[in-house]
Amino acid sequence: MEQSIESYIKNLVRETIGHTLGQLQLQSERRIYVIANWKMNKTLAETAEFLQKINSSNNVSVVVCPPTQLLYPAHLFIKQSGKPVGLGAQNVHWADKGAYTGETSISMLQDVGCEYVIIGHSERRQYSGENDQLVNMKVAQSLKAGLTPIICIGETLEQKNAQKTEQVLTKQLFGALKDIDSGDFILAYEPVWAIGTGQSATAELAQETHSYIRSVLKQIVGQKAESISILYGGSANESNAAEYRAMPDIDGVLVGGASLQAHSFDGIINVFAKGEQNS
Repeated sequence: MEQSIESYIKNLVRETIGHTLGQLQLQSERRIYVIANWKMNKTLAETAEFLQKINSSNNVSVVVCPPTQLLYPAHLFIKQSGKPVGLGAQNVHWADKGAYTGETSISMLQDVGCEYVIIGHSERRQYSGENDQLVNMKVAQSLKAGLTPIICIGETLEQKNAQKTEQVLTKQLFGALKDIDSGDFILAYEPVWAIGTGQSATAELAQETHSYIRSVLKQIVGQKAESISILYGGSANESNAAEYRAMPDIDGVLVGGASLQAHSFDGIINVFAKGEQNS
C-alpha cells in the first residue's frame, strides 16, 4: 500500500514538473516585441533622424509603424542602416484593390517593405467605425498574404467601470479570429482608458488581463495560444517597462507617445533586451 502511494506521488510530481517545464519552455519560445506606433506624427527628416539614432537588439524584435506616406522612406533608411528593425503599417484595407479612395492594400504595403500591420486599433474603431467583422476581414487578408497582423483589443473606461472587461475582450477575440485557423499573428491589449492619458494599467492588472486573454485564445486556437505574443499597449514608457517585462504573459509593448523620441524608445528596447537576457 505504501509503495503504491509513493509511486502515485512520484508520478504526480513528475507530471507536475513536466507540465511546468513545458509551460516555461513555451513562454521562453515566445518572441518579445517592442513596437512603435507613431500615429499621425513625424516628417521625412524626423523619420531619418529617429531611425539613425535608435539601437536594436538580437533579443527583442523591434518594429516601427510610421504613417503610410513615410513607409517607403523608412524602409530605405532601415535597409541602409543594416539594423534588424521591422517595418509595419498602421492600417490596411481588406480588398486586394478597387475603388476605395484613400485606402491602402496589402500588396501596396508589401511592395514598400512592410512585414507587419496594426489592425483594430482603438482609434480606428473610434474614428473610422471599425468593428469586429471588419477587423476579421483585414486579419484574414493579411495572413493570406503573409503579412503579420498586430491585432488590437481593449475596453473603454465605461466598460471597465461596469466590470465588462472580460466580456468585451472575449467578444473582440472571437470576432477578430473567426475562421482563422492558421498563420502567425500578434495580439496587443490596449486598455482604451489608458491610451494617451498618461495613466496605465498596473503590471499586476495587465498580467491578470493578459492571462485571461491567453485562456480565451486557447478556446480558439488550442495549445498554440502559449506561443502567441501578447503585448501591452496602454501608455507604456521607459519608466514602467521593467514592471511589464517581469510579467510572464506580457511579451512586449506597443508604444505610442513614448515611441516618438528615439531616446525614450531606445530605453524601452534596452529594458526588454536585458529582461530577455536574464530570463
